[in-house]
Amino acid sequence: MQFKDLTKKQVINVYDGSFIGLVDDIVFDPISYEILGLYVKPNSSFFKRLCPWLFSETKIELTRKEIEYIQGDVILVKIK
Repeated sequence: MQFKDLTKKQVINVYDGSFIGLVDDIVFDPISYEILGLYVKPNSSFFKRLCPWLFSETKIELTRKEIEYIQGDVILVKIK
């Protein structure tokens, strides 16, 4: 699986079915090439997208243990 295959995938929490955001970046081990985690950019409001310089950029870091399933356009995670 390549970086471009994972970016912009939807991340869904399996506990409550909520949409967390879209994959923005990947954390991986450069020696073994294993994925260690994902950075997810949360869904933002229209105003935050209109004026991004007014708000700090927030990203949610998901560890490998929290990732449950990767298939198609969706990544399922377990976050309580």
